[in-house]
Amino acid sequence: MLVILLSAVVAVSAHASPQAPVPAHATPCVAGLAEGYPCSNVNLAAHITLAQLGGSSGNDSWGWTDPDTGKEYALMGLNNGTAFVDISDPEFPIRLGVLPTHSGNSSWRDIKTRGYYAFIVSEATSHGMQVFDLRRLRSVANPPTTFTEDAHYNQFGRAHNIVINTDSGFAYAVGSRQGTQQCNAGLHAIDIRAPLTPTFAGCFGSDGYTHDAQCVNYSGPDANYIGREICLAANEDTITIVDVTNKNAPVQISRTGYSGSSYTHQGWLTDDARYFLVNDEIDEIDFGHNTRTYVFDVSDLDAPQLHMTYTAAVAATDHNLYVKGRYAYLSNYLSGLRILDLAQIDGGTITEAAYFDTHPESNASGTSGAWSIYPYFASGTVILSDISNGLFVLEPNLCTGPDAVTGLSATAAGDQQIALNWAPGEAGASFEVYRSIDGCGGPETQIAEGLTSNSLIDSPVSGGISYGYRVRQRSADQRCVSEFSTCQAAQTTGLCTAPPSFAGIASAQSAGSSSCAIDLAWPSGSARCNGPVTYTVERSSGTEFNAAQSSTLVAGLSGLVFSDTTAAYDTPYAYRVQAVDAGNGSGDNNPVFLSSSATGPLVDGQFVSGAELGQPILNTTGAQRHVGWEVVSDVAFSGSRSYYSTYPNGNCLAMYSPALTITPGQSATLSFQTRYDIESGWDAGLVEISTDGGSNWQVISPVGGYPAAMNNSNSSDACGFPNSQPAFTGSDLNWNLVNFDLSAYSGTIQLRWRFSTDANTGGQGWWVDDVAVNHVQAPGQCTTVSTTVFANGFE
Repeated sequence: MLVILLSAVVAVSAHASPQAPVPAHATPCVAGLAEGYPCSNVNLAAHITLAQLGGSSGNDSWGWTDPDTGKEYALMGLNNGTAFVDISDPEFPIRLGVLPTHSGNSSWRDIKTRGYYAFIVSEATSHGMQVFDLRRLRSVANPPTTFTEDAHYNQFGRAHNIVINTDSGFAYAVGSRQGTQQCNAGLHAIDIRAPLTPTFAGCFGSDGYTHDAQCVNYSGPDANYIGREICLAANEDTITIVDVTNKNAPVQISRTGYSGSSYTHQGWLTDDARYFLVNDEIDEIDFGHNTRTYVFDVSDLDAPQLHMTYTAAVAATDHNLYVKGRYAYLSNYLSGLRILDLAQIDGGTITEAAYFDTHPESNASGTSGAWSIYPYFASGTVILSDISNGLFVLEPNLCTGPDAVTGLSATAAGDQQIALNWAPGEAGASFEVYRSIDGCGGPETQIAEGLTSNSLIDSPVSGGISYGYRVRQRSADQRCVSEFSTCQAAQTTGLCTAPPSFAGIASAQSAGSSSCAIDLAWPSGSARCNGPVTYTVERSSGTEFNAAQSSTLVAGLSGLVFSDTTAAYDTPYAYRVQAVDAGNGSGDNNPVFLSSSATGPLVDGQFVSGAELGQPILNTTGAQRHVGWEVVSDVAFSGSRSYYSTYPNGNCLAMYSPALTITPGQSATLSFQTRYDIESGWDAGLVEISTDGGSNWQVISPVGGYPAAMNNSNSSDACGFPNSQPAFTGSDLNWNLVNFDLSAYSGTIQLRWRFSTDANTGGQGWWVDDVAVNHVQAPGQCTTVSTTVFANGFE
């Protein structure tokens, strides 16, 4: 939701110098609060408001450390430019000035640095990329001042983000529009090795719009790509990995989606490049779960795998994250800075180490609040930019942990035993031991903790199978852990008792029959021992699998499919499939699950979408997030949410229904509630219908006609609506019910709402709620006919 962000389009005076900031100073986190902000292990050094910074709304932030002086600076995006703040003394920051926007104001601005220069892009029309020499911050005579840009790059107009590989010297504008090189809004490569004369270097746009990315000279675990320049791109519904070494011919390495995705927003590699942590900006809004971070194992760039998900204790929507050492730093809109400890990420565990909440009033989902963070200052200072609350200068209190364990050895010690030994640790420290099957590199399980000796006999283990081991030590006060030791592998003799290798359940979907059933399928497992492999199907209520409350539906299956005929109608269930070696009884205990609900055959029904949780959400394909239709929660006709157009200038924004099949012999109707504030005659909204899968569209009119019309001269609106076209235009902020007669149509249809704006004056936008299409095919009811008998005897 972006309504709070709309303050960014309100006109403000062009950088009138505000008064020097008088920020709050050095407020420690005591009893869970600092200056009234909830906190844990994070002190507040200073807080500078938007008014003191010189803007009416904030957005991105980045940092710069002067390589010659060591002084540290915060760079924060505002709706009207970029603010520069000296935070070398974090308790007494000095606002140095603002670089005005190159063109118009915008809610979106993004900043990165390389060497002595900052590079700045914006969603503002015709903004391009500003280049600013940061050495000018060393000698500002009378701060705050108004700066000028040192160079400008104009091969694109708007861009959502700027990505810089500081090692290669190339920048990548993403989500770019306008200009001579649009790159399909993908990776727009720019050579910035001569920063004052940036030049176009190439494009990667074959996977469409890129929202954000991280580009690196690769030195990670995948030997096939060592030394290549690799970009990991957040492409709305996938993680798309691209080899951009040759800017004239980039190569897509992989494209990976994931269950539960809603909008793949941004991500960052761990320091060892094994994992890529991803935030999905809209999943909390669409699905109602708490803040969720997706962790992909990218040790094989050709085939990333979802390693785990971390779900927080609060519901706030996540926005940006960065990794530094063992910690991930997250900016989650309404819960502020969240610092996650990644020390046990290999074993599938992430814990929250610290936080600073810039919005004490709420931890709900939604897209207003903390925008971004920058954790890379050598001093340990972290800056956070907030849309409505300005700049926070923070000082996390994080432990560093003991030294890494050295000298680990792993050797066979008789049947089903492996002996581990390592060098002694620090005084008072204890040890934790982790094991992976099939040697080093696989998923790990903790097999020991609290050890005070520097040796362990791992028993029993399977004979004939290679195991990998890593050890770390925990400090005497139990708060801090070391980095892991290097992995050592060993294999011993004795009975083979290992579980099969198995990827887990692959699909779960309603059978759509009159008798309720959910059809499950999975790939075959591979026996590590003698086998054969059989499968156990488990089920728990709800959309998340709960092992403690699960039931075994069936065990000992030899096939790769199963139909759950005991499911109740329209009731969500989560399913997990385990592979078992029938010869030794060992199960693989994989964590993969899928959820589904049983429904009946298609019947004459109604499609309803009011943007509420549990309802189908209309699709905004064709417009990037924050410059297109959004789900909002501050304005609604009924319930708590509605659809909102946003209001960027010079855009054609579409929102789509799914394909709907009109019930034969019936006359379909469309209705929805609407309100709008649209520049009269110049900007407008229309409803359109397609009967050929979206290839062709025609305007449909509500019963009684549209309330107004476009101008009778060319309005230059982005969609190119005809002169005098009847439309929603002008202002009516009361909710009104509109009805459309679809009796002229049959078969499969699709609907879309198109909002078109010109390059200049705007209004508040267009809202739609309670969309209903009557007499379309919808899943009907089903009847549960099978008696529920669980293999483990529980319900």
